[in-house]
Amino acid sequence: MDIIRSYGTRTLAKKELAFGILAFGCIGINILGKTVATRCGWPVYLDATGTILATILGGYIPGIVVGLASAFINSVLTDPQSVSYGMIHVFIALLTGWTYEKGWWKKPLKFILTLILLAGLGGVLGAFLSLTLYGFGAGYTTSDLVKFFYERAGLSFTGAEIVADYIIDLLDKTISVVVAVAITTIIPKKLRGKFKIHAWMQAPLTSETVRRIKRNKIRSVSLRTKIIVALTLVSSLVAFSSIIISYVLYRQSISEVAVSAGYVIPIKEMNAKSISFLVNQISLFIGLFILILAVFLYFAEYHIILPLNTMAYTASKFSDEHEEESFKVIADIFSRLLIHTGDETENLYRVFSDMTQDNVSYLEDIQQKNNTILEMQNALIIVLADMVESRDRSTGDHVKKTAEYVGLIMDEMLMEGVYEEELTSTFISDVYQSAPLHDIGKISVSDVILNKPDKLNDEEFEKMKKHTLAGAQIIDKVIATIPESTGSYLYEARNLALYHHEKWNGTGYPYGVAGEDIPLSARIMAVADVFDALVSERSYKKAFPFDKAISIISESSGEHFDPLVVKAFLNAKDRVRIVSEE
Repeated sequence: MDIIRSYGTRTLAKKELAFGILAFGCIGINILGKTVATRCGWPVYLDATGTILATILGGYIPGIVVGLASAFINSVLTDPQSVSYGMIHVFIALLTGWTYEKGWWKKPLKFILTLILLAGLGGVLGAFLSLTLYGFGAGYTTSDLVKFFYERAGLSFTGAEIVADYIIDLLDKTISVVVAVAITTIIPKKLRGKFKIHAWMQAPLTSETVRRIKRNKIRSVSLRTKIIVALTLVSSLVAFSSIIISYVLYRQSISEVAVSAGYVIPIKEMNAKSISFLVNQISLFIGLFILILAVFLYFAEYHIILPLNTMAYTASKFSDEHEEESFKVIADIFSRLLIHTGDETENLYRVFSDMTQDNVSYLEDIQQKNNTILEMQNALIIVLADMVESRDRSTGDHVKKTAEYVGLIMDEMLMEGVYEEELTSTFISDVYQSAPLHDIGKISVSDVILNKPDKLNDEEFEKMKKHTLAGAQIIDKVIATIPESTGSYLYEARNLALYHHEKWNGTGYPYGVAGEDIPLSARIMAVADVFDALVSERSYKKAFPFDKAISIISESSGEHFDPLVVKAFLNAKDRVRIVSEE
């Protein structure tokens, strides 16, 4: 699967235009909603609809920007204290974005839970802000309900404020969410995607790849977490110092103003004003801090985190047993990633990309040399086998044809699903390569016996039978002199040389083993070897007709030969005929 998206990314100007349209449009929705609700005297705020809509369409940053900007504008147009509620808008954007990404909005129960949580942010947190900024029951929207719960239900000041605010906010957020979802539904899907803005500093990845990268396990702590912790600690320290200094200066300034006006401010009033100021400062800091953190993480994601994780994911994804193909895939993807952060990350990408290209070239060179060695090896095997066969006046076609018959039988068995656990690609290759060596042991047999025109007597036949043991001994010596990994085919060559005269019923030689105790490669060679001997002319016999030879093989199934091997051989009869007539 290709990890790079098939289509590119938009220009910066188009992204800025999309962001501007989304931000200004949603800010307008917030201002309009609040204005209409206020003038009509509705018991709702309707000042978060745009925040929720911006988050759904554009993500966290547009939602946070719209929420904060709406609070600032409302503080200028209506109530200066409205800026303190910007923090609540920011939390609404964060909760909306998180639940929307998790798919809660598509599940009825979790959707209802989302509404409850959103109302909790606006109701509970808003209640504490209202009590601090305005005092008990001072909010125009909730005042009547607050007094009801306080006077009729017997709740405390704080309890009445929280319950009233929560009920109003549950209604408010339900309306806001429904309106936001309705607007989202109306907007065409293709146009909706335009508001999702990505700051790619590389070739854009598919959505599935990004999800997989984010799901990858981190050794200890992710880079994203480290950035959040570091930025939070530094910002909190700076903010704490600034807020304390501002708080002290504020108290001094109002005292000085009061003294200059000949007025003494009571301690209770001084504390109330100071706490209100402090809450304003903290709320403003939290809102702005989250915005700064979101923007910083956004750019860190595309400039550092995603490029690094993409390189790591690419390298790990395709590291499998096919080393050469793996490096080719990695090199191809790296060449198309086009990371252009203009910093150390880009330098790392270029080094990694060059390294993979070099590795591919190196592996291709090794593969070419291995192929050359393999061709030489196969040629030497054929030459050696021909030399052995030529001693008994064979034309040399025997070694080539038996190898072809063996290949045909294995292909047919593979198609039929016979012995599929054993018939691996390595096994098939090894058996086919080593098939010409099955009679290598004949090099130890006397020319007199090999070329005798008549049937061998018992003593001569006993000597002939020893060519199986001699062949195994010859190959054992070769195996002992080369590394195991480079001569795996020789182990099958040994099986072929030693066991190809064994019979399924246990009456063969040299050991008289039976059934599946005979190696599969030797059971296959037994059919191929006997068939070729039947259809070939020898010094002691004439060649049998093709159909007669086929009949003999068929009749010997279950006695001389493995029945499943014979079945595969007979099913491949037409292809066998073509080889035999060449």
